Amino acid sequence: MNKISNQPRHSQDLSVGETAIITFVVAPASDHASGLNLEELVGLINKKSEFNIRLVLCKDYAEAMDALIQGKAQIGWLGPYAYHEASRSGRIEQFAIGLPKGKKTSNYQSVFIVQKDSTITSLEKIKNSRIAIGNRHSTSGYAVPKHELAEIGINLDNENEFRKVIYSANHDESIRHIIEGTADVAPVSSVNLEENFRSGNLDPSQIRIIHKTKDIPGAPLVFEKSLPDEIKTHIQGLVLNAHKTIEVSGYGGAMERYVSPEEGRQTLLESYLRPQWGWKTFAFIGLFILIISLITIDLKVKPMELLSNTFTYLTDVLARMMPPDFSGIFGLMSSMIETIEIAVLGTLIAVTLSIPVGLFSARNIAPNFLVFLICRVITVFFRAIPEFIMAMVLVIAIGFGAMPGVLALGFHTMGFLAKFYAEDIEHVNTGPIDALNSIGATRAQSVSFAIIPQIMPSFIGNNLYILDRNIRMATMLGIVGAGGIGYELQSAFRMFNYPRVSAIVIIIFITIFIIDLLSSVIRKRIQ
Repeated sequence: MNKISNQPRHSQDLSVGETAIITFVVAPASDHASGLNLEELVGLINKKSEFNIRLVLCKDYAEAMDALIQGKAQIGWLGPYAYHEASRSGRIEQFAIGLPKGKKTSNYQSVFIVQKDSTITSLEKIKNSRIAIGNRHSTSGYAVPKHELAEIGINLDNENEFRKVIYSANHDESIRHIIEGTADVAPVSSVNLEENFRSGNLDPSQIRIIHKTKDIPGAPLVFEKSLPDEIKTHIQGLVLNAHKTIEVSGYGGAMERYVSPEEGRQTLLESYLRPQWGWKTFAFIGLFILIISLITIDLKVKPMELLSNTFTYLTDVLARMMPPDFSGIFGLMSSMIETIEIAVLGTLIAVTLSIPVGLFSARNIAPNFLVFLICRVITVFFRAIPEFIMAMVLVIAIGFGAMPGVLALGFHTMGFLAKFYAEDIEHVNTGPIDALNSIGATRAQSVSFAIIPQIMPSFIGNNLYILDRNIRMATMLGIVGAGGIGYELQSAFRMFNYPRVSAIVIIIFITIFIIDLLSSVIRKRIQ
């Protein structure tokens, strides 16, 4: 088998009819078949195009990916997950995908295998076992199994969850670990497993499948993008019609034929890994700000004088507030209910608006940078304007009443909720996302099945917090004419009716206390 040249190729300088060397790299799905079973296809292309295509079987996925990205290879055959990762470079594009024998799509599965007499009967029982896993760029040997295990609370990257973790070079090696008894369980490609059965290398009676994943789109053939379009078109045409001339084989086993990526249901999506700052970083920043503030700000505080005056004034006010005046209690309760209604409606507006804004404020969800930037500006703008100022403007615009309070709370807290959602989404575990992407999930499916389940507890908790906050803030917005119990509180202060103030404060306290208890019950239910 050939080796990769150290000198990058200049693909754009090639043309049809020119005898030129083109390097074709193949990732190692098995020991040798992945490369050798493509030699007949390469021979066909060379014969009908005057090309000199060199077939190179790489030692691992990383070598094949690097060769394509660095321009040392012009054609490649990668696993779905390896292709997904390599495509982030913008240097490659898929042009064909193989259909396994007897199948109408390229789909295959990752299967977890054990010895036939093994006591392991399900994924839940593989903890503390010896597991053989594939390369971290492998779709069915690592990415998809990682997602499947994460759904039942097992972290494939945490070696402490297993008695031993064995890293295999390819699927054939993982299978050998099971047969030889050096591993208890191993996830492998169903295509490679079936090929081992067909070739006689493995007796089906020796192993048992304990779990089979959902369908995974097959491995694509890819071009290095700078290869001239005329060469791409020529080679793709030969590959898609190769089954009419030769017996087609391919990545991991026998193939029926090669089809376009669209026909083979291969999907490429983007995902991003977001760096996370540790608590030490934030602690250092906070301490730095505190020290600078203490150095630069002259507070002119006399602690003993402050404590003495505060105690004197406070005891005087408390004496005037006793006993509380609960006359007209039904009127006060009606105002309190109006305050709750303002807070609830404001929270509903905030939640409704913050969901799309928060989604597109997350770098790993936003369709492009412009949308991301616009949504981030929106969240900052509404967070920066205090509810009081927003309510005062709205009172002037639409008059006194509950509506200014509803809108002020809704718009202001929308900025906070959107920020919370975006941060939660950016810091989710990327394993499930990458796994779903590798099996051809749409963007909506990745959000629904990989992101939302992870953030749902935080989503509900943040909404409850905002509701609690909005009830408290709604009581204050009445001071600027936004209705509710706040208006009653303002009126009592203006009349120096401190017993009435005391009664209103007690009603507000009891209401907030009850809502806090209900929130705690709901949080426990969702944990």
